[in-house]
Amino acid sequence: MQSLLKRVHNVSRNEKGFTLVELIVVVAIIAILTAVLLPKLLGYTDNARESRAKGDLASMKSVVEAYAADQGNGKYPAAGNSGTPGTIGQVLSEHGIKTPTDPWGNSYYYAVSTDQSSYVILSKGKGGAGAAETIYVTGSTSPKKGDPNPSATGSTPAPGYPSDGTLAPIQ
Repeated sequence: MQSLLKRVHNVSRNEKGFTLVELIVVVAIIAILTAVLLPKLLGYTDNARESRAKGDLASMKSVVEAYAADQGNGKYPAAGNSGTPGTIGQVLSEHGIKTPTDPWGNSYYYAVSTDQSSYVILSKGKGGAGAAETIYVTGSTSPKKGDPNPSATGSTPAPGYPSDGTLAPIQ
């Protein structure tokens, strides 16, 4: 019996493995790397979402411009949902853009002037509010980030911004 215990004791001594201290050091290194890299990776995610929103807006602008040239007699689509002919929702739907949502899960917004000669399509950005996060496109601009209508600050609106239009979600 005693020889059996000696054998078990010797076998357990000869086994290779990691000590608790080694495991704690590895976990600490992984935690430090995560703390350093995670903010950088989240920044890339935000940039990718912003780029996707700009791409979506460029696609919608192409559809709206084509509509005005082909079917609208030089007028942009009216605001409204996809069930009504001649509205932004219906025009986008006809061209394969069904109830668009921005990369943050919010609606895109559309406003057109009363004479239908200018428009803006926008995403309210990451927070869903706040002019600094807004990404927009007008008939006269490419997709941009910023406030398309900074009239509250006394600045000039973006070229082509319909100052008499009311923003409504695209449905």
